[in-house]
Amino acid sequence: MFRHHPPFKKISLLAATCGGLLVSLATLSQAGGPPPQQGKPVSQPAATPAGKPVSEPMPTVSPSPNEMPSKPTTDAPPRFPLPGARVTPVEGTVVIKLVNTTNALINYQIVGVTPPRTLGEQSEIVLKNIKVPITLTYQRPDGGLLLVRPQATAMRGMLQVSFGATTDLGADTKSLEIQEDGRVFLN
Repeated sequence: MFRHHPPFKKISLLAATCGGLLVSLATLSQAGGPPPQQGKPVSQPAATPAGKPVSEPMPTVSPSPNEMPSKPTTDAPPRFPLPGARVTPVEGTVVIKLVNTTNALINYQIVGVTPPRTLGEQSEIVLKNIKVPITLTYQRPDGGLLLVRPQATAMRGMLQVSFGATTDLGADTKSLEIQEDGRVFLN
């Protein structure tokens, strides 16, 4: 006198669903992750006839504390796997100019090079002779989101990294990597 137990039927269905999900995740992992972003990146440097990127110098004048943008910018630079910028290292080193255009503090650190530091509101700092490759981490202590814009400058070997406020969770990043060849990636 055996009775059919419906809870076992539910458990089998749950097990089959979870098993299928695990197989799907394993397949994605083995295939290298989700498909790459289609279409043109949000921001692309202009190219010369020889196909080499041309970067335009960014003005070095910082806005005064009274000049705040009317609304946060949401056009984010490309993220990994596309480089967000390129800088040409000089003898294996770069100069990094950090520019905070927000009214919030930003904590930053070059992993393995500098201790944790703070960049004040509406301020900038120049970090010289930074040996590449590097990883720069950053965050707002108040938990606000950051739109980070790396850009090569007219000075060879110098990268300007501008921090702005955003409300777009998809534009927020936590680190920037500069590879030995000068490619810059946002993560």
